[in-house]
Amino acid sequence: MADLGPVPSRRNRGIRITISALACVALGLTGCARSSGTASSGSSAASVGASASSATASATSPKPSPSSTTPAPFAAVGKYGVGDAVTHPTCPVPPSQHRTFKAPGKVVPDLPELSRGTDHGAAADKWVYPASSVQKWVTTPTTAPKNKKIAFITFDDGPTASMTPRELTNLEQARVPATFFMITPQLQDVQTSLLRRSLRDGNALAIHSYSHDYHYLFHGSASDKATHVSCDDDWAVAQARDVLGAGYYASGFRYPGGHMSWHNLRPADAALGRRGASWIDWNAESGDAEANPPRTPSGMVAYLKKTMAEEGNPRVLVILNHDAADKRLTAESMPSLIRYLKAQGYSFGVMN
Repeated sequence: MADLGPVPSRRNRGIRITISALACVALGLTGCARSSGTASSGSSAASVGASASSATASATSPKPSPSSTTPAPFAAVGKYGVGDAVTHPTCPVPPSQHRTFKAPGKVVPDLPELSRGTDHGAAADKWVYPASSVQKWVTTPTTAPKNKKIAFITFDDGPTASMTPRELTNLEQARVPATFFMITPQLQDVQTSLLRRSLRDGNALAIHSYSHDYHYLFHGSASDKATHVSCDDDWAVAQARDVLGAGYYASGFRYPGGHMSWHNLRPADAALGRRGASWIDWNAESGDAEANPPRTPSGMVAYLKKTMAEEGNPRVLVILNHDAADKRLTAESMPSLIRYLKAQGYSFGVMN
């Protein structure tokens, strides 16, 4: 499968997406996806990562200042398939760099830490915000809360047995939460204990697609895109429910490459909306997906400052990072990034 390389910067993304799309057509490729760089490390590696810091997880669960005055968003049983038997969607399985999961055809018990009808656990209730609200605050900054500054740390392209545990430790030590946008077939490559740890800490587990395949998702007409995006989301949610439980529901969906990278997505957005999901982009980043990324933790902090300044230092930040297997520098830099955000007066939240 072709590798399109890192997600381009906001300024250059449109140009590179067009070039890549033309290359896919010219080469006749059946799928042009940016590889997450994740190789299956086996369940034992994840188990070691989760077990090694289990004591830390229980002792240092993140406790940011409660900042949400909105009740935690949830979906009632029976809505959007919450609580139903986990079955294969009726549409053909999207392409994937991982093996296709086999739906059990029965109601899967929820993980003990999962709050039914959400993408998080009870620990997150005081700092969770509806994804639709966060989307509005980022796309229309004048609508953001006037009396607070909120940072949403996000990680794409996981979970992985190598980097996700490291980022969880970073978050635990800083006592802040994050939203993890998952490529759901990768759930097969990590231990359930890692996911339980993340939920217990107050993090959110949202959707970043099933396929992460640019050609499959974004090639063709607006109608084609809507068909493929909705099918992809159905498979992603089904697989997440197979692991996390039938009560799992996420209203946050991050398009591979970002919504800002593609055209004619209104029908796809509407299809997601019928599933209760809102797309979430970002307005700040550490630079770990750039073609020429920062090389040091101080460089990542500088890159974050630069992207914040370009957006006018908004009161609400959604910060793009990755927990793919090759993002070691991101994990090394995260404590410095969090310290900077705290120094700027930001509280921290997650999305559902």
